Amino acid sequence: MVQKVLFSCLLLSLISFRRLLAEEECGKCDRLECPLVTFCPVGVTQDKCGCCDICLKRLGEKCDYAPEGKEVSKVVYGECGEFLSCSEDNICECAEEGQVCGSDGLTYNSLCELMEETTKNNELNVVDREPCRKGPVIKSPPKDSSRPAESILVLDCEAIGYPVPTLTWEFYRPDGSTIQLPSDDSLVAVQVRGGPEKHMVSGWVQIMKVLPENVGIYTCIATNSQGVAKASAKVTFSKGKAPVKKY
Repeated sequence: MVQKVLFSCLLLSLISFRRLLAEEECGKCDRLECPLVTFCPVGVTQDKCGCCDICLKRLGEKCDYAPEGKEVSKVVYGECGEFLSCSEDNICECAEEGQVCGSDGLTYNSLCELMEETTKNNELNVVDREPCRKGPVIKSPPKDSSRPAESILVLDCEAIGYPVPTLTWEFYRPDGSTIQLPSDDSLVAVQVRGGPEKHMVSGWVQIMKVLPENVGIYTCIATNSQGVAKASAKVTFSKGKAPVKKY
């Protein structure tokens, strides 16, 4: 019984001592003496004394790491802000992945990146948790080509946009006729795939034999809900006598 009483007294003394140390370190709280906090892009918290408002730590800033389920044993740097987490290296990192659309019409690689931008534009906010919708842009157009008769030719085209564009080809013959590709011409093949970058699509037209019936203008057409983009290339014979047309 005596031991329990002594232990309780010791525990109370320890708690009182820690409170006394905290009071000596922090002093009496007077919020009138606190620095003015006008804008914190990732949120506000209180200092370790629980008195003054301070900004939460931003992306890339030093922070106090604690394993999951445990509290920080000693506050040195501070706490990470909204949508951020503290890494084992004591650096604030983005806790959310995925591109977002800002009210400025720009796509940001992450919500954290957008929050950082609010330090320059405090009216910036999230419009959508996905990339901003944007009409297609031809990033790599097909190029004019001159080839010997019956040689192989590949035309390529890359387009980007959101939603991801669809890519099609049209062939304009010198006689004014238009052919949608792929057609029934076994010498002309069309391929399309996604990439190489995000929200990009790539396409190719492969001419197995450059003949009179497949020289002309080839147009790459990128389309999505926001618009259409086109780029063309002219295919001609290189120097030498061209073969006779078969169409």
